[in-house]
Amino acid sequence: MEQLKLIEVAGGNREVYSRVSGLGSDPEAKEMFRREVAYALLHRDPAKYAVIDQAIKQAKEKGVSYVLCKVSNEARKFLKLARAVAFEKYRATAFLRLQPIDQHRVLYGEFAIEHQTAELIMLHFMKRFPRYNIMIVFNDEVYIGRNKEIFREKAKPREVELPTAKDDFERYWLAFYRSQYIPERRNIKYLKRMIPQKYWHYVTELQEFDEEIRNGGNGGRRRDGDDPGPGDLPGHVPLDRAEALDRADPHNRPGDRVRGADRDTHR
Repeated sequence: MEQLKLIEVAGGNREVYSRVSGLGSDPEAKEMFRREVAYALLHRDPAKYAVIDQAIKQAKEKGVSYVLCKVSNEARKFLKLARAVAFEKYRATAFLRLQPIDQHRVLYGEFAIEHQTAELIMLHFMKRFPRYNIMIVFNDEVYIGRNKEIFREKAKPREVELPTAKDDFERYWLAFYRSQYIPERRNIKYLKRMIPQKYWHYVTELQEFDEEIRNGGNGGRRRDGDDPGPGDLPGHVPLDRAEALDRADPHNRPGDRVRGADRDTHR
């Protein structure tokens, strides 16, 4: 099992970081540019080094803001690389739910990645759950985070048996999600824009969608005898805070609820 450094900066990457350190006098812009370079270096495109080199050259000649504002084609290409990596990290940390698997305080998950974001994702969950060992399978590699260290090894076919029954946290989350759902506000296009369909099987409330919903139809309605589940919860616009609190109050009668334009006068 290979032990990784946090974060591993090797070879050419170290040289790139040293070139960025001397750019500009604005510390905030300099830090933003350094972060974008760090993300761009994790992109899968082998041509990334040439793009990053052009961006650094323009930052030296015309200023960091020239690149961050995407004035040139080279700057736009550079930031496109960085944003792709940042979006993948964000989606992993937003959609991936870790599950406890045994008595050794292990939280386990799986996520498919396109870029070299595994360590960033691991660091996020290690910081979020410092008292647990984190084990995540990324494509064909398994990463284990323990005691501020990350280890990597080739993943073997399904050696981990995940619990099939919903745990308390999952049941509570589904109950909360159901309480916010309004059938008339179902909006599959909005759902696909906010959560790309390739991530649906990672999202707890979307895992049990009917096949028709997965294909963009209007299905997903509960059948007689079924327990209320995520299939009842396709994309929707959540209630605003005032309406959610109003609905949660058991003393409110339907006629007492604040509606439409009148709601604005009660905030």
